Amino acid sequence: MLGPLCSRPRGNLAVAQGDLDAALGHFQQSKRIREQLAASDPSNATWQRDLSYSLTKLAQLHAKLGRWTQALFFAEQSLAIDERLAAMDPTKVTRQKDVQISRRLVEWIQKAMGD
Repeated sequence: MLGPLCSRPRGNLAVAQGDLDAALGHFQQSKRIREQLAASDPSNATWQRDLSYSLTKLAQLHAKLGRWTQALFFAEQSLAIDERLAAMDPTKVTRQKDVQISRRLVEWIQKAMGD
């Protein structure tokens, strides 16, 4: 049996199968778990980055569903985490890359919204 931390892979599978409602449930569960972990140790960059990734998955799914306001909300939260992590470790290339990816997602959603 898969544990609760397997929600994100299940969400990815549900998206691939076209079951967006199931995917939303899995991504929301993944986000809740990662929020708890991130809150329990705010200095744990891995848990913070995992939370950012869950927020990105929710942003992408809401965009796919045409729920642009929700998509932007999650994308901006992800970007804020990525920017904070990048500022904490400015020499780490992956952190800078995460910021670039999140910024592009926010910009794409804003463009889709007509902003």
